[in-house]
Amino acid sequence: MRCPYCAFDDAPRRALHAHVVDTHGSQVKTTVDEGAGRLFYDLACPFCSQSLRKEINPRGRDPAFLEEFAREIRLVAFDLLLHHIEADHAVSVAGQGRS
Repeated sequence: MRCPYCAFDDAPRRALHAHVVDTHGSQVKTTVDEGAGRLFYDLACPFCSQSLRKEINPRGRDPAFLEEFAREIRLVAFDLLLHHIEADHAVSVAGQGRS
């Protein structure tokens, strides 16, 4: 598979997942809905207008959670994005040795 953000190519899904988390983590935006006291992450698909917006830590409501678990949040967000890309945009990211 090929990275949807750069020239990183022909990688197994696990390697691509680690790459996007470590290299393109800034694509994942986190927000706090002050009124409702809810935390969210948002990751836009680079191929279509779909945005993956999910609530984070629905039980805790602790804003410090975002800092403490930033990498884990990015892991989950990019995992969902890669599933979306594989399902809806496979031709756009197919590398030579697709995994």
